[in-house]
Amino acid sequence: MTGDPIGRRGRDLVFSDNTDRWTGRVLLLCLVVALPKEMSGPSLAGLPFDFGAAAFFAVLGWLCFRMGFRMRLTARRDHFEVANPLSVDRIAYRDVTAIDCDLLSVRISLASGVRVRAWALSDSLLSTRGPRGQKLVDRLGTVTAERQTADGPPHTRSRFPDWSMALALFALFSGAIAYRLLTQ
Repeated sequence: MTGDPIGRRGRDLVFSDNTDRWTGRVLLLCLVVALPKEMSGPSLAGLPFDFGAAAFFAVLGWLCFRMGFRMRLTARRDHFEVANPLSVDRIAYRDVTAIDCDLLSVRISLASGVRVRAWALSDSLLSTRGPRGQKLVDRLGTVTAERQTADGPPHTRSRFPDWSMALALFALFSGAIAYRLLTQ
């Protein structure tokens, strides 16, 4: 059985960078394990500072979650799905006019003039500029040409996806503060 390098069978092709993903996962693990333990100890700064720190680290944890588990460029059956740290873009293949490799990311240009960057590939492109980066761009161009249809969703962008993760982390960190207050 031979591989299907450009997705002729219509399956989803996922492009992401493992280094950035593992960095986000390790940072999230450190936040989830170490921070509640630290916040359940005695506080020297006071309750308002503690809840401010909990909110700050919840947002930081949300970014680590997005970076470690969600950032990717996916070639779906009728559209690209570009998941960046703060947004998710869905781009129909018919709207793609050019795919370029710049210094830090893959950039998809649309017929409307909008440019969408795929930050999920930043580390791999930094280390593979030149022929390997161009090979990736060529592969994405081939996928776009082969899956070109009149179907597909219009270009949409959703901002702050997975925001409930930040609330869950804030609840975890606030629970550590409440535990400290109840056991003192």
